[in-house]
Amino acid sequence: MSNNVLPSLLIIVMTLIPVITFGQSQPLNPLQREYHVIKTRNSEQFDLPFIASNDDRTHPFIYFYDKPKVTNWILTIQNNMSYAIRKDAKTIVKLQEPAPSEKFIEIAMFGDASKKFWVAVNTHDSGYIRIYERDIDGWSRDQPIIVAHASNQGLTITNGKRIIIDRLSINGFTIGSIAVYGKDDPISPINTYAGNISFDVVYGDPANSPIYYLPLGMLVGVGGLVTGLLVFKRRKKYSHEEEN
Repeated sequence: MSNNVLPSLLIIVMTLIPVITFGQSQPLNPLQREYHVIKTRNSEQFDLPFIASNDDRTHPFIYFYDKPKVTNWILTIQNNMSYAIRKDAKTIVKLQEPAPSEKFIEIAMFGDASKKFWVAVNTHDSGYIRIYERDIDGWSRDQPIIVAHASNQGLTITNGKRIIIDRLSINGFTIGSIAVYGKDDPISPINTYAGNISFDVVYGDPANSPIYYLPLGMLVGVGGLVTGLLVFKRRKKYSHEEEN
């Protein structure tokens, strides 16, 4: 990377870290569990406790965005949950377009030693298709999963280690909600017993933000850096409150 590019990236990153404008705890229905939400002008973050992964597919936890994230966005998923020692213990994450669209992006993370992982896309025209699957060493708790979409570059996904989906055209994608579950049916055993899973989305209008004119691979790197800075800022804020 040239010396001229680095200052530009730093400026871009700084513009993506505005003052926090919203933060609170909200109930996780129907059991009144709590999760944390932080919103800024260009990002939105929420953390779910491990019990969200113990919901079943017919009654998943669903987080609805007040304003859908249209076309240009970078989503970072950090899975810090501890899994039951079973081959089928897993977490399913579905990025869903607003109704009545049938389009969604599905990510599966298994918790046993295999770390099985898959990505699927569902559209009205093509139906449900798994576009990536790995049975061994598919994801890592040490690094976040990053999902990015841009109007001129399509869908790109990393599994925390490498880019696994690169600029796939899915005719646009607007995130209206995120669904999380793990059980195949209500009587299945639990999947997770500790930890949490966090979701951080950075978004913007290409007309107002130069980041979407960068190569999508660079966007993924910038998105990870921004998320890291937001998390650090949040932890520093919490530590200061505890000391007081």
